[in-house]
Amino acid sequence: MADDNLTTAAIFQWVSSSRARLLIDDDDDTTVVGHIIHEEEARRREGGRRGSIPGHIVIDREHGSGHARIMADYFVENPVYTDAQFRRRYRMRRALFLRIMESVTARDPWFSCRPDATGKMGLSPFQKCIAPLRILAYGVPADAVDEYVRIAESTSLEALNRFCAAVIELFEEQYLRAPTATDVAALLAFNSTRGFPGMLGSIDCMHWEWKNCPTAWKGMFTGRGKQASMVLEAVASHDLWIWHAYFGMPGSNNDINVLHRSPLFRRQIRDEAPPVHFTVNGNTYNMGYYLADGIYPDWPAFLKTVRHPMTNKDCRFAQVQEGARKDIERAFGVLQVRWGIIRGPAYGWDRYRLKNIMMACIILHNMIIDDERGENLPYVYDSNGPPVQPFRSVTREQTDFIAAHHRLRDRDTAHKLKRDHIEHIWSLFGSS
Repeated sequence: MADDNLTTAAIFQWVSSSRARLLIDDDDDTTVVGHIIHEEEARRREGGRRGSIPGHIVIDREHGSGHARIMADYFVENPVYTDAQFRRRYRMRRALFLRIMESVTARDPWFSCRPDATGKMGLSPFQKCIAPLRILAYGVPADAVDEYVRIAESTSLEALNRFCAAVIELFEEQYLRAPTATDVAALLAFNSTRGFPGMLGSIDCMHWEWKNCPTAWKGMFTGRGKQASMVLEAVASHDLWIWHAYFGMPGSNNDINVLHRSPLFRRQIRDEAPPVHFTVNGNTYNMGYYLADGIYPDWPAFLKTVRHPMTNKDCRFAQVQEGARKDIERAFGVLQVRWGIIRGPAYGWDRYRLKNIMMACIILHNMIIDDERGENLPYVYDSNGPPVQPFRSVTREQTDFIAAHHRLRDRDTAHKLKRDHIEHIWSLFGSS
């Protein structure tokens, strides 16, 4: 009798599927039953999650107890753990977490607490947001948060994917934007005190190892090391704010290959970037630049160090330039320390979901910097100001577009810019 009930349940489950309906259309009833039972046994042997499978053990995780524990630990009037412990474990202050949770829940109803098919209430927004934050912060598997949050592995993965997508959609425009006119003015003013007028930030690339890269893609994503990886190109300022992030290129590409695909100079080519004017060593320039290492091309958009300094002036310039270029290295370091999931290898299979994880971590990184920025710092970014209204001519001629490319890649201007900065750094700091 038990076997008959099992077969009946399997037939009932499969008749509702599109695959069973196709079988019914093409075959007689006897063949239908045989196909259904065969498919059911095959899927059961695979061990995948197939919903309400006969014989499947349902774990009662007591979602309410998980929510109550989280509230008692962090969100009641006298919580068990302090604000400092919350910030250490979730990488952000409690007020910022609540703001993100409310925005994410309003954007995606999946994060709200809803009853299941039996009328039992499911996970709360706190559980659905804390689980992905724990995974991002510590880089642990999705199953590792089950004992505390009381959330299944499959639900944790879905929460992670939805959380990252919601963060990108809600906050990318504000926290991963290109610098506005106010931002550019602040960056130029501060970097001028460091000896680099016209500097907009430091640029470099970081590789994120992809442990579960599909075998068919291994050759394309494997570069200088033995492991497959994806490349992140970023621009950061002295306060570790990341202004530009371009992620997803295969690890077989070097920094120059990534640069040619990157949208870093797209606004500048289209005359949509805020104007930059500065004077160095008595010469005037009309384009900002980024501090870069030796692999980048000799463009006036990049100010590189002197590879083999011989004179005192060259040595002093190389020392100051390499010191200032540590901004991007520090940004990468803090980003990986703050979000452990990108410090270790990526275990996902879908490259687009991994891209969402990386971009969400960068956006959250900038949100934390903005939330914790002290009043004693030299300036505050214009986060909520109006966007720049770029000047556009009535028509865009192809010759203007080509000329902009030539200006961007003029090697003579790049060498002249470096020599002027060598003289400028020597006049400021000398040999001291």
